Amino acid sequence: MIKLLVSQSDLLKGLNSVATALPARSSLPYLTNILLETEGDKLRLSATDLDTTVITAIPASITTPGSITLPGKKFHEIIRELPEEEVRLTGTGNRITISCGHGSFTLSGSSSEQFPSMPGKGTGEPATIPMAVLSDAIRKTAYAVAHDDYRATLNGALLDIGENGFEMVATDGHRLSCISLKGIRSSSPIHALIAPKALNLFVRLAEEGDVEIRFQGSQISFEFGKTTIFSRTIDGEYPPYRKVIPVDNDCTMSINREDLIGVLRRVKTMANSSTHQVKFSLEPGSVVVQAESTDAGEAHETLNAEYLSEPFQIGFNGNFLMEILRNMSCERISLKMKNAGTAVVIQDEAETGDGDTYLALLMPVKLVQSGGMAAE
Repeated sequence: MIKLLVSQSDLLKGLNSVATALPARSSLPYLTNILLETEGDKLRLSATDLDTTVITAIPASITTPGSITLPGKKFHEIIRELPEEEVRLTGTGNRITISCGHGSFTLSGSSSEQFPSMPGKGTGEPATIPMAVLSDAIRKTAYAVAHDDYRATLNGALLDIGENGFEMVATDGHRLSCISLKGIRSSSPIHALIAPKALNLFVRLAEEGDVEIRFQGSQISFEFGKTTIFSRTIDGEYPPYRKVIPVDNDCTMSINREDLIGVLRRVKTMANSSTHQVKFSLEPGSVVVQAESTDAGEAHETLNAEYLSEPFQIGFNGNFLMEILRNMSCERISLKMKNAGTAVVIQDEAETGDGDTYLALLMPVKLVQSGGMAAE
C-alpha cells in the first residue's frame, strides 16, 4: 500500500532525471522500471541499467508509506502529459492509480523486492568541486572516448583529482583530449576510469553549485542537490598518454576557430563519405582546405591564417577535427605541427602553458603523392 500527494512539476522533474538511466532495451524486464519509495516527507525515485544508476528525491505529502516499481517509460509519459496540478498516487498490491485534475490512470507495476539493490555512496570524505568545472571538462574531453574498443580502458575517460590539481583525459587512439586545472584540488584523491554514459548524464542533469565525488572499489558517485549518479568504473590502467603528446612540433598555424569551422562545414560536404578526409595545404599567410571524392567531386576554399613555416600538406578526418573545434570555446586556435605524419596539437592561441591547460591531439591521415587522399 502506498498513498501520497506530489506536484506534477516536481514529479516530472524527478522522472526527467532518473529516466535518463533507463536502458534503451533490456532482456531483464525489471530494469525498464522506475522504483518509487517513500522516505520521510520525500518520494525517492530510482532507475538503473546495472552499470549506471540515478537516484533523486522530491518533496511529497505522504499519507501511507510504501514502495513499488512502475514501467518507466509509460509512467514518465503519463506524468509528462498531466496538467501542472497536484498528482495523487494510490497503490494497492502491484497496481497504482494516478489521479490529477479530472483524469485518472491505473498502471500495473511490480514489487520493489524484484528491483536490484541500490548502491550506497560509500564512506570517506568526498572530493568537492564546482559542477560547472566538471561539466566543462566533460564537454571538452568525453567526445574522444573510444566506442567498444578492444582495449577496455579506452572506453572511458580518466578523472584524476588530488592535491596537485584536476585532470581529465580521453582518447580513442586517433585523437586525444586533455584538460588540466591546477587550481582545483582535493585532499580526497580520485583516480577512476568513467564510462561515457555516466559523464553524459552528469552534463544533462547538472545544476548550479558543487558536486561531491566519491570513489570506492569499482564504483564512483556524483552527488549534487537531491540527485546522485552512481557508475561502475572501468578496471585497468590508463595508457601513458603523455608519452604520445609531441613536444617538438615547430610549425604553428594560428587561425580563427569559427572561420575554420565554417570552411570545414562547407568543404566537408564533398569529402569521401567513409573516410571524411580533408586536406590542408599550408603556405605563409593562408591555408587551402580541400576535400574530394570519386562520386561527388571536389571542393576547396582558402582561409587567411598566421603561418610562417615552410609550405606543406597534411590530411585529417574532417569529422574528428570538427568535433574538436566545436568543443573548444576560444576565439583563435593554434595548430602545432611537425610534418604530415606526426600528431597535431590543437590549443587556445592565448594559452601560455602555465597553470590551467587544455589541448587536443589529432592524428593526421596519409596523403598520396598525386595530391589526393588515402586512408591509413
